[in-house]
Amino acid sequence: MKRIFLIGIMMLSLVFSLAAVTPKEDLEQESDEIFKLNIQLGEGEKVSPAEISLRNQANNEAKDAAFFGFYIEDLTFPKAQALNYSENYGVVITGIVKDSPAWHYRLREDDIIMQIGESRVTNYATFEKIRKSLRAGDQISMVIFRDGKVQSLDMTVGARGSEGESSVIAPNIPSKTRLSTGYGGGTWIPMWFNLDMDDINDIITDPSLDFNSIGSNGILHQGLGGKFPIGKHYYLGGQVTWFNDTKKRSNQTNPDYHIWLSYQNLMGGVTLDRRIAFSKSLVSSIGLMVGGAYHELEFLNSDSNYNWDNLPDTITGTYNTNFLLRKGYLVAQPRVEFMYHFLSWLGLRAEVGYVFGYPLTHDWRIRGLDNENFEIANSPNTKYEGLTISIGPWIGF
Repeated sequence: MKRIFLIGIMMLSLVFSLAAVTPKEDLEQESDEIFKLNIQLGEGEKVSPAEISLRNQANNEAKDAAFFGFYIEDLTFPKAQALNYSENYGVVITGIVKDSPAWHYRLREDDIIMQIGESRVTNYATFEKIRKSLRAGDQISMVIFRDGKVQSLDMTVGARGSEGESSVIAPNIPSKTRLSTGYGGGTWIPMWFNLDMDDINDIITDPSLDFNSIGSNGILHQGLGGKFPIGKHYYLGGQVTWFNDTKKRSNQTNPDYHIWLSYQNLMGGVTLDRRIAFSKSLVSSIGLMVGGAYHELEFLNSDSNYNWDNLPDTITGTYNTNFLLRKGYLVAQPRVEFMYHFLSWLGLRAEVGYVFGYPLTHDWRIRGLDNENFEIANSPNTKYEGLTISIGPWIGF
């Protein structure tokens, strides 16, 4: 009986000790916070300790601190599976504050935030770091995952009022859901180029060389290109395409010799495009590439008979010759593009453009060993312009 009495006294002492640890004023403050938050949320709505913590944190922030107006949490594997999301990063929206920027821009529960600006949102801590770098009124681009598709939107972050209410600073609120113009990408680019090759073919089809003509009906460039968003549906990127052809035949003047011909055509530069979305799967763009290009011809006449001891005589006393011709240009290519997406990361791209070239020199030049340039007398001022058509895959959106 005495043991039970002693145990009861010890338990009562422990309860009084715990009560003494939590000051009365802290309990009153927490109860007051719950009471105030219940009033603002409305009767019947649940209040979590996390929401109370966020409200206390907001009270300690600067007045121009960025405010989105949603509740988020780290993405778990079961949640990602339930939403059919295959990536291993992002934060998921669990609630939206009415009349907040998120509410105006029609974000909703279960949207997964993947990227803000150029920064990937790895988890809640990363999101907070990005948010603290922003200020009310900043315009940002956001990439989200919703209903099995990756989408992007532009929004203006807001600020909290003096009593904790949210406000949106000069937003452009769309009357309907804004269609995404994508997040960029890149791929292999096949491009048919209707380039005038007459001057080059006049040389290589001469009876003394007797090669077949190159590209009499246009040439097929192969290349790579890509682009990324810079805001307001503008995309900055780059592109380079090229065409090569190599030929060999016997020298008709001296059968002991063979003539090799190598031709290269290269064009590349910086691209700027403005995209327009027609639907969730179809986008178009109007753009311009600015860069450079060149024609290059190399000839080798050789009997393939080389001996170290006889090299001086071979150089001065034989018909072994090798030289490189080149003509360079500045180019501009206005173009129109259409892209249709079968998947969130794969689509079909079609583009039509026209290349305008400005020659760096009016004549062709022979390129020397140390990049010296030797003028070729009577060489033509070969043009570099023509229609381009490209159809191929696009990886990204």
